Amino acid sequence: MKPMAVSKPLHMPRLAQVGIVVKDMDSTIRRLEEVFGIGPWLVLEGETDYCLDRGRETTLKGRIGMGYSGSIQIELIQILEGDSFHLHTLGDREEGLHHLGFAVDDLEERLEAARSAGIGILQRGTLKQLGMTIDYAYLDTLDSVGIILEFIQTRFLGIKARQSPWLLKPAAYCQKYIGLPRRSRL
Repeated sequence: MKPMAVSKPLHMPRLAQVGIVVKDMDSTIRRLEEVFGIGPWLVLEGETDYCLDRGRETTLKGRIGMGYSGSIQIELIQILEGDSFHLHTLGDREEGLHHLGFAVDDLEERLEAARSAGIGILQRGTLKQLGMTIDYAYLDTLDSVGIILEFIQTRFLGIKARQSPWLLKPAAYCQKYIGLPRRSRL
């Protein structure tokens, strides 16, 4: 790891999410439920509303699974189409731990602080689903701290909100037992 020269600490907020890239969403969810008791899972499938990946605009198609272990969200990411940096950051592994996510109230302010600290942005995008708008940015921190860090700003029906078990678990149960749609824009 390369040491980072930072003039002012970023003062990261509380950890909100652990992101894992997977090849097969369904089998990974089964293992996590059966072996570790993690669930229920809300699974969304579709494409990004907006995505800037390593400096170029692109569209990604994929699946995202969200479950909780306590108050920490476990996010499973399966890229189905598109050239995302997710596919290039695990070395010779095809799946595994990808990032740590931090919920923020003001994404622009946090990104400006990161830029001032000399930290670049690997990917930035917007996902829209079930009344939620999620703006996110993955920071270029793999070489400096050993893992990618992500800032996540969430709005629900246009109002600032935090993703939390009380919001996503009921949706996951509805999806499992009633069958909410899984395909739409991510």
